[in-house]
Amino acid sequence: MGLSRKVPSIESIDAPVEGEVIQLSEVKDEVFSSGTMGEGFAVKPANGKIVAPCDAEVIAVFETGHAIGLTTMAGAEVLIHVGIDTVMLKVQGFDTKVKAGDLVKKGDLLMDVDMDAVQKAGYDTTVMVIVTDPHNVDVSMPVLA
Repeated sequence: MGLSRKVPSIESIDAPVEGEVIQLSEVKDEVFSSGTMGEGFAVKPANGKIVAPCDAEVIAVFETGHAIGLTTMAGAEVLIHVGIDTVMLKVQGFDTKVKAGDLVKKGDLLMDVDMDAVQKAGYDTTVMVIVTDPHNVDVSMPVLA
């Protein structure tokens, strides 16, 4: 890995895209809404600019471009998954800007998504942010009303 990490006991993760933050339980996919993959939140995106929600190392970029895995500076593993069933689009509409091993700062562009194309293809564009493994880090996320 080669990433020098400070070890804060708390890590703050922001929304990776502008839009309405919603409870993960409101997502229309049981794998996400049930919390099976981990705790998190979702965003109904206002645009297709997906940015780093915190300082992190990119640990995985899915071949289909619809998801990115990050390890935060404190060591928590986070998945950013764009849309529901969008794996079926096979890269169409997704322009990934990072690769595994890249170090990113909060706010750095991770991917551009053509949300109109995703919607026209019949897919939900909700962006899920899941802490797949907190590694004993207390992860704070956006406060939901």
